[in-house]
Amino acid sequence: MKVINYNKFKFIDENFPSRLIKESTEFADMQLGQLSNPLGPGYGFATDPTMSVYSDDSSPYVDNYSRVSQMAADMGRVMNNMKGDFSGSIGNKMDYFLEDIDDFKNIKILRIFINNNLKLDVFISYVFMDEEFFGVFRNFNGINKPKFDTDLLTDPRFSYIDKEYYIKLNNYFYKIIYNWFIPSPGDYKIMSDELKVKNSLGDNVILKKNSKIYLKGYNTDQDNDPFLIIKYKEDIYKIIKNDYFFFKYWTDEVD
Repeated sequence: MKVINYNKFKFIDENFPSRLIKESTEFADMQLGQLSNPLGPGYGFATDPTMSVYSDDSSPYVDNYSRVSQMAADMGRVMNNMKGDFSGSIGNKMDYFLEDIDDFKNIKILRIFINNNLKLDVFISYVFMDEEFFGVFRNFNGINKPKFDTDLLTDPRFSYIDKEYYIKLNNYFYKIIYNWFIPSPGDYKIMSDELKVKNSLGDNVILKKNSKIYLKGYNTDQDNDPFLIIKYKEDIYKIIKNDYFFFKYWTDEVD
């Protein structure tokens, strides 16, 4: 049906029977759940802020709420893009430890002492930037991973060494020294006066100087403590705890 006379169609508000709902003012308000529009004409319209008709502030149909919403969305998109660029620049910051790692050279174990905790303190020296420095791992074979103390950390020339750098340096030296203690399988000759080992029953056995043994390999126990498995004559033994770390000092590999 084609509407020719608008007055023939009067819509009554059920809540207010005496009130007419007029297309010109209130259809858009009803869409937004409002009975009236106190903000004046145009406000509350379901408009598209990207249309050019709303870009002119002089227009009576300007929907400022839509314009602000669109502006906020645009600003948020710009800030997110900037954030991505900023995060990328932070993620690519210089790793000073990796820059320096090739300058750590000539690492040596100077002394190993059994401390009051019956654990080992391992003293080392190393060259950094063509200069010799010293350090120590206390309780090297303790329950917790040891911390590395060194005079490098108190040198004002290297004040850029931060916590992250120190953690990497600590792990770097620890792994080098730990791996050095692991002997290669093969034939060995006992050079100390005696070598204490454990038999299959857990009893201590003393092997005499100049005895020849065969090192089968290295392993760790349930507490992650390293030990060596050796064969002497026809029997199998273990070298455990502190004695493990002295194996290379007490024996000589036989070619």
